[in-house]
Amino acid sequence: MRLPALEKNILVYRALQMALFLFYSEALRRQLVFAVGREIKKGGQSIKDDKLLKRIFRELECNSILTADESIEVQSLLQHRNTIAHQIHQLTGDIELPGRNYRFAAYLPRKYDYGALAKITHWHDALPDRLSKHYMLTIGFDSLEFEAAAHAYERELETLRRRIDKQYAIRKKATKRIA
Repeated sequence: MRLPALEKNILVYRALQMALFLFYSEALRRQLVFAVGREIKKGGQSIKDDKLLKRIFRELECNSILTADESIEVQSLLQHRNTIAHQIHQLTGDIELPGRNYRFAAYLPRKYDYGALAKITHWHDALPDRLSKHYMLTIGFDSLEFEAAAHAYERELETLRRRIDKQYAIRKKATKRIA
C-alpha cells in the first residue's frame, strides 16, 4: 500500500525536524549538566538524570538566568526530546496508510509541534550567553561534526515545506470540488 505524496513528505519533514531537534536539545542538555550540574555536584552529592535537571533549573531561576516561564519552556522542550527518543510513534500516529481507518487521531488527540525546532534552536543559541556570566562553559566539536548534517537537513526542510504547501493547496482545492 502506497502512502500519498503529501503524507509521505509530511513524515519526512517531521523526521528531519526531529533529527535536528534531538541534536540541539541534547547539546543544550549537556551544556546545562556540564556548566550548572558541575557546580551543584561540587558538594559531593551524587545526583543523576531527572533530579539533577530539576536542581539545575531551580538554580537557574534562583540566579535569575531564567524566569520561571522560561524554565518551564526549556524543561518542556527537553521533555519533548524524550518523547521523540522514546515514543516517536506519538508524533507520527496521525498519519495513516490509505484504507486503514484506525482513526488514532480521534481517540488519541496529539498534535505535532512544528514550532518546537525553532524554540530549541533559540535556547541552544541564547542560553550559553546567559550561562557564561555565572558558570564555566565547555567547548566541544559536536556542533562542527553535525554542521554538514544540519545544513543539509535545514535546506531539505525548506524544499519540503514549499512542496508540502503546494500539495496541500492542490488537495484542498480538489476536496472543495468534491464537496
